Amino acid sequence: MTSSINNNRCKLLVLDLDINQISTDDLRTFFISYGSVEWIKTFPESSSAIIYFASYLIVDRLVNYRTCVIGQSIVRLRRFRLEQDNWHIDSHTLSVKLTTSSYSNSVLTEAALLYCFRDYQSYINRLDIINENKALISFSYHDYVDQIVLMPSTMFIIDGAPLVFERIMEKIKKTSRWDQPSAPLTTKPVLSVRDPVAHKLISHIEYLTKQLREQPSHSRDKIERLEAEVFILKNENAELKSKYELKSNKNIEQRLTVLENISNRFVNKQYYPNQRQRSNSNEKRSKRQRNYKIHDDFSDSP
Repeated sequence: MTSSINNNRCKLLVLDLDINQISTDDLRTFFISYGSVEWIKTFPESSSAIIYFASYLIVDRLVNYRTCVIGQSIVRLRRFRLEQDNWHIDSHTLSVKLTTSSYSNSVLTEAALLYCFRDYQSYINRLDIINENKALISFSYHDYVDQIVLMPSTMFIIDGAPLVFERIMEKIKKTSRWDQPSAPLTTKPVLSVRDPVAHKLISHIEYLTKQLREQPSHSRDKIERLEAEVFILKNENAELKSKYELKSNKNIEQRLTVLENISNRFVNKQYYPNQRQRSNSNEKRSKRQRNYKIHDDFSDSP
């Protein structure tokens, strides 16, 4: 989609608008203090409105506010977007196409694109060359995409061939409160203009703050997981200790039984020889006594 209609730059897109609570007169009363309002058109089916100002500079000023409070409603302020179905979607990615011509053999290169977008070079996060006629450029802030799309086609030319732009819809993980409806800032249409560089720094700070806030819960989960592992290890250690002690007791009992058996065998070995010796000595003694008795009997005979 080209940006050949220059008066689109004078259109302010008001999103998240409660049509039942805010009328066209309310919108005119609110925005008239910023500059001359030519006309206003509301779109109830998409909860949005278009306000046409006398100068695009008024729109440049208002979109830097990003949100404002009208009555009791918070609305988002964006530049006019050509595709109505995607009015509510903020895109950070720009599709760039090089128009082909018979008198030009130009191709898209990274160096040529960086030079063509030199005024936005510090806000480019990524540049991908798809082919010689198409590329994708990712910006740090969606308003740069909206602004470039509405620029006159003569603003961006490579070797005499104009570029054609289109917003690429993508699912972006919101990491900052700037991408979400914010709290009411003031009931007056006087909002401070934020510099794009300051916005980038603030968004990064918001992201780091969110990470720090989430870190304690991650630490708690990790501590609980470690405590559970320690508890399991303690139980396993107790079981192993119990098995070891039981095995040790069995070994001790077996050793005692073996020692007792050895002791009994040793005692038996000592006992039976002594018993045999006693029996032999008794037999000898009895024989001697019998001999003596026989001898005595023979001596006493006539």
